[in-house]
Amino acid sequence: MQGKRIVIAGGSGLVGSKLQDLLESRGHQVAVLTRSPSGKRHFFWDPSKKRIDLPELAETQILINLSGAGIADERWTAKRKRLLRDSRVGTNEFLLSLTDQMPELEQFISASGINAYGYDHPSKVYSETDPYGHDYLSTLVKDWEKSALGFESVCKVAVVRTAIVLDAHDGALKRLMPMVKIGAGSPIGTGKQMMPWIHIDDLCRIYLHIIEKGLDGTYNAVTDQCSNKEFLWVLTRVLKRAFYLPNVPAIILRAMFGQMASMLLNGVKASNEKIRSTGFTFTHPTLEGAFRDLFKR
Repeated sequence: MQGKRIVIAGGSGLVGSKLQDLLESRGHQVAVLTRSPSGKRHFFWDPSKKRIDLPELAETQILINLSGAGIADERWTAKRKRLLRDSRVGTNEFLLSLTDQMPELEQFISASGINAYGYDHPSKVYSETDPYGHDYLSTLVKDWEKSALGFESVCKVAVVRTAIVLDAHDGALKRLMPMVKIGAGSPIGTGKQMMPWIHIDDLCRIYLHIIEKGLDGTYNAVTDQCSNKEFLWVLTRVLKRAFYLPNVPAIILRAMFGQMASMLLNGVKASNEKIRSTGFTFTHPTLEGAFRDLFKR
């Protein structure tokens, strides 16, 4: 495939930096939009002020938006909820307003969340055709994806509903590691809630696959799922740490995190059949194998 001119908005974070490296290794030319340019081919943008400093915007063929304030970084106050929405819906809307300056745009890819389906039916395995849930996060994802679909009048649109991303130095594992390393990792709530997951490398490969196959539509980016208790048990076994503490009671989590505790205490199962049906294969299909790969680095 001939190299494409690709722009990644919000591309300086966990996924974006690795995705940039992968895309460039395949011969694509990548520019990254970030509020704090510091890496190769980084360009400044501030969507809240409708500002973008990318000289080659008109040459963009593939546009990827990974922007989004961290869902679990702070309590969900009214102010935080506005930021969560603006950093997702608002950035998509701003990019859409620029499409008349991108005459060569072929495809728009938006990040999204696997929690689109809600938590009402924990035993159900959700596919992309299932309806949205009714809780706060599901509603946020619904609005996020609706803003992405605005690009359909311009180009192909793909939406990547992302599970918990496994990376040894960032994301969920970064938060867990300090407790696990001192033998204090323990399940939360019942420990039975499901945790859908994906290795960072496989997530980046899904984006590459969507680009190189010219795919559109919505895709669950999830390798597999396991219970919260099993997730921690496998992690502590791989790291050779203790796993014997009692579960963290739900009441404590609700007191600490408020409404955000619902995300920690509830889980969802999702199918990856659709992305696999396009010819995609996962290089890290088991949780233990994914952990062993990450911690050998």
